[in-house]
Amino acid sequence: MEKRLGPALAFLLLVFLSSLMVEGNSSPEQSTLPDGIKAIFKQNCSVAGCHTGKYPAAGLSFDPDKLFRSVVDVPSQEAAGRKIVDSSAPATSYLLVKIKGEAGIQGKRMPLNRPPLSEEQIKQVEEWIQSLAGDPAGVGGVAMNSNSSGGPRIEPSGGDKEAKPQGRAPGSARPGFSKPAFWGTRLVNLPTTTTLEEGEFLFRVSHRFLPPVSEGWDAFYGLDGPAYILLSFGYGVTDNLMLTLGRSRLYQEWEVYANWLIFDETKNSSLPVAAALQVGGSLAGQDEPAGAEWSGRFRLNALLSLSYQLSDHFSVLVVPAFSSNTNFWETESEGTFALGFGGRFMFLPDFSLLAEWIPVLAGYDDISNGWSLGVEKKIGGHVFQFFVTNSIGICAAQFLPGGDLRLEDGDFRVGFNIFRTF
Repeated sequence: MEKRLGPALAFLLLVFLSSLMVEGNSSPEQSTLPDGIKAIFKQNCSVAGCHTGKYPAAGLSFDPDKLFRSVVDVPSQEAAGRKIVDSSAPATSYLLVKIKGEAGIQGKRMPLNRPPLSEEQIKQVEEWIQSLAGDPAGVGGVAMNSNSSGGPRIEPSGGDKEAKPQGRAPGSARPGFSKPAFWGTRLVNLPTTTTLEEGEFLFRVSHRFLPPVSEGWDAFYGLDGPAYILLSFGYGVTDNLMLTLGRSRLYQEWEVYANWLIFDETKNSSLPVAAALQVGGSLAGQDEPAGAEWSGRFRLNALLSLSYQLSDHFSVLVVPAFSSNTNFWETESEGTFALGFGGRFMFLPDFSLLAEWIPVLAGYDDISNGWSLGVEKKIGGHVFQFFVTNSIGICAAQFLPGGDLRLEDGDFRVGFNIFRTF
C-alpha cells in the first residue's frame, strides 16, 4: 500500500520544489506622507477589525505604507462618481465627508464605532488633501494610477489622463473582489490558502462533540457528552509563512506544521488560483487501543491547498493530502492519501455557508469518507464556525481517513471552530 502512495508523495514534493522557482512579489510602493497624517490614521483607523491587516474593511488599508495608494484618486465604493481622496478637487473628497459625518454619507461616520476625530485632526487631514492638488503623489511630480493588473503604478503628473478605477485596493482579495476567498485558516478541517501576516498571532479552538445527534434528547442531541478539543497557536514568520503548534485531546496528539503561501492571486492577477503548502508532523502520545511503538506514532503530513475565488460570495477549495501512520495502533500501519473538496458561499455580509468532502483515494480509511456542513461568521479579528460532521478528527492524520458515522444512517455530530487573530 505504501508503494501505491509513492506517486502522491512525489507529486507533492515536485510542487514544493518547483514553487521555489516562482518569482517573488515586489515590495509595495510607498509615497511620502506627513508623520501627523500617518499617526492619525494609524491610531484611529488602522486598528484590528477595521482598515488594517491582510483583508481590511472595504478592501482599504490605512496602514502607513499602504494608505496613500489605497485612497488617493481611488473611486469610492460607497459614493458613485466620487473619489476617496480627489487630488484634482480636494473639497469633494469622500474621505472628508466621512470623517466629518456630513449628511448624505453611506453607512456611519468614520472612525466606525470610535470617537470622532478632533477638529484639529480633521483640519490636518483637510490640509494634507488640499496639498495634493499641486503634487498628487506628494513626492514631487508623480501621480498614482492603476496598471492593467489592478495594482498601482507611478506615472508622470501633469497629463490630462483621468485616474482609472482600481480593480482592488491593496491588501484586499482577488482583483475585482472586496472579500478574500476564505476568512479562516481552515474551511472546517481542510486548510485554506489564508495565512497570517508577518508578526501576527493566531489562537484557534476546535471542538468536536462525541455523541451523534441521533441519540436525541437524552444526550441533548449530541451536546451533552464528552468532546475532543484542539488548542493551537500560530505565528506569521513572514506574510507568506506561518508556523503552528497545537494539541488535540484525541490520541493526546501534538501537531506542528509550517504553512507556506506559494502564490496568491491577490498579488499576481495572472494567476487565477492561490496555492498554499502545509507540511509538518504529529505525535500520538496515547497508546490506543492496544499500544504502539513510539516510532509508529510519528505521523508526517503534507497538504496542498488550491483555492479559486469566483466572486465575493463564492470560493472553492481542492486539497490533495497525505498522512503517514494514520492507523498507528496496528502492527503494520498504513498512510492515507485523500483528495479534499470544499466551498464557501457568503449569503449575508460576512456570514457564509461552508461545506467540505474528503474522499480517501488510497491507504487506510475509516467507516465513511469525511464530510462537514456549517455556517461561518466573521466579526472583527474573530472567525466563528458552527457545523455538523461525521468525524471526530481535528489533526490532519485524524480527519483524512474519514469519519465513524454514516450520513445514510442519519448520524452526524456537532462541532465548532473559533479563530482569533491579533
